[in-house]
Amino acid sequence: MTHLLALGLLAVDSVVRAWRIQLATWAAGGALSFRDAFRLNLYGEAASTLTPNRLGGEPARFLGLTAAGLRPVTALVAIGVEVASEWPVFILVTGALVVHYVPDWHDAARAWLSRHGAADLVVVEIAALVVLIMLWLLQRLARSGMIRHRVRRQWRVALAHVRRAPWWVLGAGALLTVASAVARAFILPALVWGRLDAPPFGVMFFGALALIHASLVVPLPSGGGGIELTFLSGFAGDFGPGRQVTLLLLWRFYTVIVLTVLGIYVLVRTHGVKVAKELFTVGWWRRSREPP
Repeated sequence: MTHLLALGLLAVDSVVRAWRIQLATWAAGGALSFRDAFRLNLYGEAASTLTPNRLGGEPARFLGLTAAGLRPVTALVAIGVEVASEWPVFILVTGALVVHYVPDWHDAARAWLSRHGAADLVVVEIAALVVLIMLWLLQRLARSGMIRHRVRRQWRVALAHVRRAPWWVLGAGALLTVASAVARAFILPALVWGRLDAPPFGVMFFGALALIHASLVVPLPSGGGGIELTFLSGFAGDFGPGRQVTLLLLWRFYTVIVLTVLGIYVLVRTHGVKVAKELFTVGWWRRSREPP
């Protein structure tokens, strides 16, 4: 029963994300079938899991959109609309986690600012300066021709379309993102549903929510083992001796392995091993081979 519930939540997560990219594609002026939407999300899930900083996710999804018949500019706009609806939710999730794990955060922040205001103001100014320098360098690269004119033009068109996206589309995309995140976070409590010795629901839910989103900031693929160590330390609940490892394996199986394996299979079968290799090596350092 618990496994069927976990699979059902995983199916809800996948269906909701397919609807979200369909909505974003419609807002971009294109049309995408549910089958293509579901398939390209599998591509993105597999590539995100196997590449550092999830760098392969968006190229894989772009491949899926263009393979479905969308023009490159339309595909870029669709991805941009989807990302624009995702990040506000990620910020809200971060805020909810801070409030949950640091209930006295406002008092700690006030004391921290009173003691370190001057020193940290310098850090903020340096960070702002670094951002300005990066923007200046990007502008110079674009003007010098190191970034191809066609690519620059497509990105400008895509950004303009994203800005013109209806507010209700972004709102609906944000609600679908919330549903997706909640469904995936519910998988861990579902695996121990009905057990009297299960950890408190809040510990499991917020712990799973934090660990799922930790892969966005951890540079190594799929958390690089850090997520597993954190789980085993009891961050998402203490399941008792002999069950902590079992719950970790089951939770990672349903939240990562199932969709990753399906994504690899569908991608290789549809586009071939060469394309899959290119996507799964995005972000990895590769030594350039000089001709003999």
